[in-house]
Parts: sequence; structure tokens; C-alpha cells
Amino acid sequence: LDPTSTPSAARLETEVVAMVLSNLRAGAAATGSFTSGGTESILLAVKAARDRGRRIRPNLVMPVTAHAAFRKAGHYLGVEVVEVDVDPTTLRADVEAMKEAITENTILLVGSAPCWPYGLVDPIPDLGRAALERDLPLHVDGCVGGFLLPYFRRLGSAFPEFDFGVPGVTSISVDLHKFGFVPKGASLLLHRDPELLRHQLYACVDWPGYAIVNGTVQGSRSVGPIAAAWAVLRFVGDDGYLDLARRIRDGVHRLVSGVSEIPELTVLGRPDFALVAVASREAGIFHVADEMKARGWE
Repeated sequence: LDPTSTPSAARLETEVVAMVLSNLRAGAAATGSFTSGGTESILLAVKAARDRGRRIRPNLVMPVTAHAAFRKAGHYLGVEVVEVDVDPTTLRADVEAMKEAITENTILLVGSAPCWPYGLVDPIPDLGRAALERDLPLHVDGCVGGFLLPYFRRLGSAFPEFDFGVPGVTSISVDLHKFGFVPKGASLLLHRDPELLRHQLYACVDWPGYAIVNGTVQGSRSVGPIAAAWAVLRFVGDDGYLDLARRIRDGVHRLVSGVSEIPELTVLGRPDFALVAVASREAGIFHVADEMKARGWE
């Protein structure tokens, strides 16, 4: 629905954004938009950085573990994607290598919290310092874990800081339809301040029809997913999400501990979140996956 004619839709979106920002150490100026999913949030983050940078041949620099949606955004928006190998020991972003990859055409740095392949949070504070040194925006892809990671930290989990409390972080994407447990079609793109959000917008007033100002890729949007997210966030509440985080974290610990006792299997890295990558040089890993599926793992 058009928020100018349906102000309740705008109010729901504003309140959902505020609920999530409250857990990400955001300042009073922080803002954001409700999108259809992580891909749209990431595409808009790249679009905002591209338009801010105004380079003839723009590129973004990211670790190879960053989500494929950044490659998709680069393809759609004409932004070259420069992929940098991760640290071979930690499997987290190699900050020094990323700094070396920056050129005069770089418009954005990317880190993950956590990355999809290994469930690891990149060294965001180090990336933030690199971004500040080069006057570049830094986007943190928290689509898969950004919502629950603050609860993990409250439970004592240790991983690199990743939110707006980190100097240099300018935007964060967070999916609510993953570990926020809301119905599908719910993500947020959050900005430290409205300046970068301004570059996210599309406006058209020089045609014979009505004035168009879109904050997302979609023009008209259904208020259904926004209302559903608002309802679930309020129903589960802070205590409910803390309990969910505890149960998920404990399950991950049991899984990692159990796999680690099997000589033929190896857990890649030390997962910070509910994504666990298992490899083997001896066992057929796809046979392991088949056997797990037969036992109810999907």
C-alpha cells in the first residue's frame, strides 16, 4: 500500500525498523526500510553505495564468503565485484588483503555477520577502520544471523562486534523471515544515518502521471508481510527471542561437539551462529548428508 494514502502501513514499517535497531546499538538518526528479502536489501545497499560514490567504473570489495546476492547486485547495477580470499586458518575475511584490493573506483566494502558458508562473523571492527581510512561505506550482511546474534552475545557468546556500535559500519541487512521466525518476505536494510538512505531512493516527477518516490525496488507493496512481522516481533518479545537464542546456541554446541568426536569429519572454523559446515577427506560427505536426511535432518 502507498504510505501516503495508508499511514498505518508507514507506522508499522517504522515500528518494525525501530524494534530491530534497538538491538543493534543504533543512534537516534538511524533509519531503515522494510524489503521483500535479503536479496532486495543487499541490492539496495549496493545501489546506495554506487550512487553515493559516483564512479565511472565502480567496484565493491568483499570476501569470497559474502553472499551470492552481492554478485547479483553487481550484475544488475553495473558494479564490478572484487572477491578476496579469506584467511586460510580462521576462514574469516582477510582485512589486509581486502585493503590491498581497494582502488580509486571502490564504492563499498562488505563483511558478513555471519557468512553463509561457515557461520562465522567477519572481523567487522578491522573492516570498519579500513572503511574510515578510505572514506568508504561498509555494509554488514547480517541477513541470516543479524537478528539473533545480539541475543547470542547476551548469553555469553564471543565473536567480533558487528553492529552500529562499530565505527565505520554504515549499513546492515537483517532478514526477519530467518531467525526472527516471521512469515516469508520480511527483511530490513538499516542505515546509520539518512544520508546513505537518500541514495537508496528512486524518484520520478517528470512524467505525465503522479509523483513517484520509492524507497525499495517495489513500487506498491503489500502491507501483509510488514504487519505479520510487527505482530510476531511483539508476540515473541525480548524474553522469547532470548530463549530461542539459548536453545539454538545450545543445539549448535551439541552438534559441533558430536561431529568433532567423529575422526573422519571436520567442522570448518568455529561457528559463531547456527550454520555449521562439515567436511571430510575420508568419508563421502554427500553420503553423510543422505544418511542425515534419512534420520529427519532437512
